[in-house]
Amino acid sequence: MKTFRSFLLEVEGRGTLTASGANGEIHKKKYIDPHIGSKTFTHVLAKEHDDLPKGSHIKIHKAEHINGKIHVHAEDETGNHHVIPISKLHKPGEPPPNKGHAYESKFVERMKHHGIMPKEMKGAGSTGGTDFAIHNKKKGKFHAASVTGSLLNGETKNGTTAAMGQLTIHHSYEKDEKTGKPKGWHIKDSARKERPEYAKEIEKSGILKHMNKHHPDPKNEPSTASGRAKSIEIEHPNLHPAESYLKDHHVHVLQVGGYGTYKVGHKDETGHGLPSISGHGKWRIREKQLGNKSARTVAFHPKGVKGLDKSHVDLDKDSDIHSFKKTLGHK
Repeated sequence: MKTFRSFLLEVEGRGTLTASGANGEIHKKKYIDPHIGSKTFTHVLAKEHDDLPKGSHIKIHKAEHINGKIHVHAEDETGNHHVIPISKLHKPGEPPPNKGHAYESKFVERMKHHGIMPKEMKGAGSTGGTDFAIHNKKKGKFHAASVTGSLLNGETKNGTTAAMGQLTIHHSYEKDEKTGKPKGWHIKDSARKERPEYAKEIEKSGILKHMNKHHPDPKNEPSTASGRAKSIEIEHPNLHPAESYLKDHHVHVLQVGGYGTYKVGHKDETGHGLPSISGHGKWRIREKQLGNKSARTVAFHPKGVKGLDKSHVDLDKDSDIHSFKKTLGHK
């Protein structure tokens, strides 16, 4: 039975905020000001903003009036910054849950229930920051970033909307010491060291050449109404960048809600005959932090719901998970 307080919170969690007029000031005082500076994500987008999708979680750094409407300076879950009118935000009573986190939690519990993931382990921290672990009883060989030789690393995605790769490129007017030419848009050595395979895919795709040819002077880039540089989308004929990013994270198995289960890398470390991810994707290049025109986040996504080919194995299905258990040596 719901308490009166939980009922009030649920009611407050419905609907969106008002960005102007007397009600706007009331909503700012009640729903925005108490959360400014919070270290946790307090608000959820009720509507898409630029290339930030509906349902995204944000935390608020400050609020201000722009053209008569109340806006917040906010940070999303990937660390990118935005200026958003509060009319695009849900009231923070009981905002809609993060579907990606909910799917991950549900899948982790399913893996534990079937004994595939050790029950004492936790998701998104069980190994090198990946979402779940697979105990392969038939495996004795050591794997990079695995806790033990019999554990494989897994990553979950709730559908194809979440990014499958992300790295920041930077622009500099300084000359390169080796070539004597301006550095322009480039990948910093620190980023390349952290994501070597994904960095190679960015270079192979021609994104840096595209940016240096068509966007050579970030200071004079056209901006959106929020002041952010316009986002750029470029189609890609395959999903190799996504696989490279997963390899950088030492992932062996990818589980995508509604699509199935895939191997990562040339060899299927589970021995179950999992397919590689295939399909077609798109690059999304956007200003990382409002006001910093010299840094852009390069994210990779499958191109919509048809961008990822479905697998013939899906561990969300009971018949498939039982067959998978046998392959791994579980009873």
